[in-house]
Amino acid sequence: MGIRRFIEKLLVTLLVRLPRRWLLWLSGSQPRQLEGKTLDAQVQFLMALAAKRPTIDKLPLDAGRQMYRDMTYSFGGRKRQMSRVEERRAPGPAGDVPMRLYVPEGLPAGPAPMLVFFHGGGFVIGDIPSYDLTCRYIADVARCQVLSVEYRLGPEHVYPAAIDDCVAAWRHISGNPADFGADPARIGVAGDSAGGHLSAVVCQQAKWYGLPLPCHQVLIYPVVDISRERPSHQTYGEGFLLTRDLMHWFMAKFLPDWVDRTDPRVSPLLWQDKSGLPPATVVVAGFDPLQDEGRDYAEALKAAGVPVTLLSCDSLIHGFISMPGVVEAADKALQDICAETRKGLAA
Repeated sequence: MGIRRFIEKLLVTLLVRLPRRWLLWLSGSQPRQLEGKTLDAQVQFLMALAAKRPTIDKLPLDAGRQMYRDMTYSFGGRKRQMSRVEERRAPGPAGDVPMRLYVPEGLPAGPAPMLVFFHGGGFVIGDIPSYDLTCRYIADVARCQVLSVEYRLGPEHVYPAAIDDCVAAWRHISGNPADFGADPARIGVAGDSAGGHLSAVVCQQAKWYGLPLPCHQVLIYPVVDISRERPSHQTYGEGFLLTRDLMHWFMAKFLPDWVDRTDPRVSPLLWQDKSGLPPATVVVAGFDPLQDEGRDYAEALKAAGVPVTLLSCDSLIHGFISMPGVVEAADKALQDICAETRKGLAA
C-alpha cells in the first residue's frame, strides 16, 4: 500500500507539471468557464482523473475514508519537518478527544501563537492523518503551532457529537494554554468545509458559554447554512468534486431527520447575534457549490461589526487546501491563507 501510494503521488506530481495546453488536451475538453471565471488547468486535469474513479458516496465507508487519505497524501506536497509533533488529548463528552500538536522549526521560545484546526470531510470522512501535510504546511508558513482536533464522525456518531467534541476541546485548550506552550491572547481556530462550520460554531458557543474567545477564525469554504440551497449549489453542484449528491450523502450520514436544519448549531449563519465574534478570514473557491453561503457569512459578520477579510480563489474548487503539491494556484492560495492567519494571530 505504501509503495502504491508513493508511485501514484509521484506520477500525479509529474503529470501536472506538463504545459497547460497539454493538460487541457489530456482532460479532453476546452477550459471550463462559468460566470466569467476560468477553472485552473491543473485542477481540470485532476478532475478528469478523478472522473475515472468511483466517488466516495459510492464506496463502502471505510474504503471512502481511505480514498480520502490517499488523495490528501497524493496532492498535499512534501512533508514539512517540525521541531516536534505530539499526540495530545482533551476531556470530551464521550471520552477523550484526540489531538495532534505541530510545532514548527525556528519558532521563538516562550508562549507561541497557536491555531486550533478542525478538519473537513462532511462530518463523515477526514481525520488527523488526512490533514497531516496540511497542518504541517500551515504551521511552517504561518509560523505558529497547529493543534489538529479529532472529533467523532457520522454515521457512527451523529449530530451533535462532532460539535460537542470540538467545543469540549476548545474549553480545555482555552482554559489550559500553558499546557500547550500557547499565548492565551493568540489562539485562533481554523477549518475547511465541515471544519469551517465547526470553527464558526466554536466561536459562537464560546461566546454563548462565556469561554475565552479565539483571537481569530479562519473559515475555509465553510458549510454555514444547511437550511436551504443557494444559486451556487445549482451552478456548481455537478462536475467540481463536491457535488450536490455528495453533500446530501454527507448530511444523511451526519444529521438525523429529527434535527432542525435552522438550529444555529447546524446552520451557524442563522445565529442571531454575531456581534463580538472574533475577527475572521473567510475563504471561498470560485467553482465550489458552497461559495454563496461563505460569502453570505462574511457579509453577516461585517454587518455585525466583525472585522472580516474575504479571500476569493476564483479558479479553484472545494478541497483545494489539500492540493498544494499538485496545483500551483492552490499553493499560492494556501500561502495567502497562512499570511492572513499569521496576521490574525499577531494580537
